[in-house]
Amino acid sequence: MKRTFAVSLSAVVAAAGLAAFGPAAQASTHGWKGGHWKGGHVHVVRPGKSIQAAVDHARPGDVIQLKAGYYDGGIYVNKRLTIRGAGFKTVIRPGRKDHCAKAGVPGMGFCVVGNYKHLVRGVTIKDLTVWRFKETGVYGMYTDRLTVERVLAKKNGEYGITEFRSIRGRFVHNWAIDNALDAGIYVGDIKNARGTIVAGNYSSGNTLGLLVRHAHHVKAWGNKLVYNCVGAALVNDDQRGGQGHTKLWNNYISKNNRSCPAHEEVPPLGGTGVLVLGGDHNLITENIVTRNRGTLPSSGGVVLLPSPGGRPARHNLIKNNIVLGNSPYDLVDQSGSKTNRFRHNECRTSDPQGLC
Repeated sequence: MKRTFAVSLSAVVAAAGLAAFGPAAQASTHGWKGGHWKGGHVHVVRPGKSIQAAVDHARPGDVIQLKAGYYDGGIYVNKRLTIRGAGFKTVIRPGRKDHCAKAGVPGMGFCVVGNYKHLVRGVTIKDLTVWRFKETGVYGMYTDRLTVERVLAKKNGEYGITEFRSIRGRFVHNWAIDNALDAGIYVGDIKNARGTIVAGNYSSGNTLGLLVRHAHHVKAWGNKLVYNCVGAALVNDDQRGGQGHTKLWNNYISKNNRSCPAHEEVPPLGGTGVLVLGGDHNLITENIVTRNRGTLPSSGGVVLLPSPGGRPARHNLIKNNIVLGNSPYDLVDQSGSKTNRFRHNECRTSDPQGLC
């Protein structure tokens, strides 16, 4: 699970070759709709043709429409585009040429990459599958308003869907399943994510269902986080700025009982619903956190611990949650601080006693 708690930078074989992009169907869609810019031309790409060629050819605001079928991934996006598939049957898989390598992030299905002076703004990726990439299904770095919607990110080597050093992201109604070493959905490395939204997603079979690390001002609600090692983690990894001011509410977090061994700087994980490591001013409310069971110091329903470097978790509010059937405890506050508040939670066991 490399880079999870440390500084982050970063069923067939793909069809041979990259076919040239041909100017298939194009239609003008300029204009405003509902107060939003609707886009430019629509470029239709058919199975076996090059999405990267279409991206390179398109102008900001254009739409790249993908038919059902298989396509080569490693697609580098650095301009405002919408890339839209036809649902799960539009499958992006590793190909012969990885265009993300020239952006310094090889091994990604899609990489949306800007720099600290020039964010890539307004990219949307939706209605498709990203499958079996060495690193990450959809990777964002230095983005503004990156939207990932109705994407199935499955069996990628590290993360499913990510946003690094980015603001105002929108990750909604996705499925992040069996991404091996890291989180199904990740937001991190930004002092102020400016309200990045993670809503209505299903995340299962990952090391962490949702990871917010070294980031502030994230909103996560309506997610189903099940059968991971940890359902949701809010992590201060001891970089300057920490983690905090994240709202986690109305999520279903259950049976995150997989066992994940220690990996590089990350300790063993397993049996945890919500884990707060050294984070501050987070609000955890109105969640259902049930049957998360393990034997590790981090196991339990809602667990507050210091950061890996010993910084206490402080000023967090945990209220109005249903936290039942977790082991060894429903609520754990071994945060190193007396500033955390537990209010009106339905639970039966706690460490220390009296939190329920």
